[in-house]
Amino acid sequence: MSINSEYNNFGFQIDFIKDSSNPERVFRTFLGLIDFCETTHKLLIKSLDIKATPTLRLREIEQGSIKVFLQTIINLSDSENLSLKLIYDYLNKARSLIIEFVNKRHKINSYSEIKELQNRLKSLAEETNSNPLGIYQSINDKELLDIIDKFQKPCLELQAGDKLAYLVNNKKLIINRDFVLSEQDKEYLLVKETRESELEMILKVKKPDYLGDSKWEFRYQKRIINIKFNDSEWLSKFRQKLVIIAPGDAIKAKVKIIEQYDHEYELISIEYTLNKVLDIIYNVPEKQLSLLPDSKNRTEDEN
Repeated sequence: MSINSEYNNFGFQIDFIKDSSNPERVFRTFLGLIDFCETTHKLLIKSLDIKATPTLRLREIEQGSIKVFLQTIINLSDSENLSLKLIYDYLNKARSLIIEFVNKRHKINSYSEIKELQNRLKSLAEETNSNPLGIYQSINDKELLDIIDKFQKPCLELQAGDKLAYLVNNKKLIINRDFVLSEQDKEYLLVKETRESELEMILKVKKPDYLGDSKWEFRYQKRIINIKFNDSEWLSKFRQKLVIIAPGDAIKAKVKIIEQYDHEYELISIEYTLNKVLDIIYNVPEKQLSLLPDSKNRTEDEN
């Protein structure tokens, strides 16, 4: 079941510099904004915990300054007895809230700003009354920063003299193109705590780096991990073929581990750096791979 009505329409307008170079920037911007909208709608629907699939339709393109009008279509499961008008209204308000959030600042200065936006989006979800149990899922920190990033990146495609506007509910909002969300900003906002440790590990070689431009690929505890090599002396010998090692062999080494946790203390990233090769074990059987005795209880010891 879907519905076609004016309140699920919106668009974007670009007033571009005529006779300017790099014309593809205009179309890359529109493609990026459409990607932002599609991703945002899916996450917003996910918050409602309903069986519905949002899609976008290209409704109209106007010449002059280029205006692209889009239409949201919700394909709702027949088992869902919900007001589509409320859901479309929710998507419009939530999408607009995210864009206005970006428009009011040059950067995000603190995690509290993200938390406030999450809470406001959750309040909009609650207004739909779509969940009989009243349970609505917040968009998590990373997802929210990712969709903000998806909005800012196409805006950066335009030239200084170009103007971008968001069109919704017969209103035109000029987009602030001074907003910046760098990868360093995202890490700062996402990470609550960083833990660093060093561990002796036995790593089975899966894919060595013969050129020195990428990480080595190892098998460890029945999973694949990528490790940056920091033992330059050993690497020099390896590249001069003074040390021979191949897939299936294992390296015993000291490895630095950096773990990053978010504000809910969930692990969001882990990085390995091999600092020192201690030994090479040739043709080691898989069943012999294990942590060294003093490293088995690393987690318990840290806690």
